[in-house]
Amino acid sequence: MKKNQYSIQAIFKRFRWKISITFLLLTLENIFKVVQPFVLGIAINDLLEKKNNGLWLFCILYAISFSLGVVRRYYDTRAYTFVYTKIASETVAIQQEKNVSVSTIAARSSLIKELVDFFEYDVTQAFTSLISVVGAFVMLSIFNIWISIACLLSILLIFIVYAFSNKKIYNFNSGLNNELERRVDVLERKQQKEINNHFKGISNWMVKLSDLETINFGIVEVILFVLAIFALYVSVEDIHATAGSIFSIITYVLEFSTGIFMLPLVFQQLIRLQEISARLKSL
Repeated sequence: MKKNQYSIQAIFKRFRWKISITFLLLTLENIFKVVQPFVLGIAINDLLEKKNNGLWLFCILYAISFSLGVVRRYYDTRAYTFVYTKIASETVAIQQEKNVSVSTIAARSSLIKELVDFFEYDVTQAFTSLISVVGAFVMLSIFNIWISIACLLSILLIFIVYAFSNKKIYNFNSGLNNELERRVDVLERKQQKEINNHFKGISNWMVKLSDLETINFGIVEVILFVLAIFALYVSVEDIHATAGSIFSIITYVLEFSTGIFMLPLVFQQLIRLQEISARLKSL
């Protein structure tokens, strides 16, 4: 196994067919989800007029999305378990040949699990969020151009917030992983003071990461709150507004906000995994 095989890109390339199938199922599932608020708005208007056509259409869309979600989850577990087993087994064999300590092997096996989990959970969440954001933005553009412009401005502001955090997130994760790799060695020496310092070090890095995440969370939350209030005001003021259209607009704004809010969290995890990949390449 080559050193660059520990990069996220290399893992995807090596297992591209298994991973691509999960992305395909995920895309189909979320396309149907994106259309649901629009159809539900139609269903509301139909029900107010004593009609059921919109409601039946909504039920069909929901059933398709639900079925795709179940199939994807069954497949995901099996695909990513295979990927982890393959990479972890090869890595352990290589390190044993090099007489690497058991503590280091154990620590790095856990890091490999994080890389695989990134595809199974974080990439899945990021892909879902991206589809929600793009889909909601397209639908909002159809309803009201000013709301879509406000969405673009929100994205720009949030991007600026996390651009300033990039280097700190990487450095904090590097410090945390340095401590984690020392854990077994520290415990084996049975020096209580060293053990206390070790766990204090881990706590300090985790607190720094949490504090930075909290600050970013607060700024993003305010930006998205202002967006929601603006969208509510604009949608109600529209002379062509109906109960169904107002419901659809607010739902899409909430979907957009949820998707945008999740993407920075995945961004932080990606930075952490870049540090892990660099660490594993040094094997």
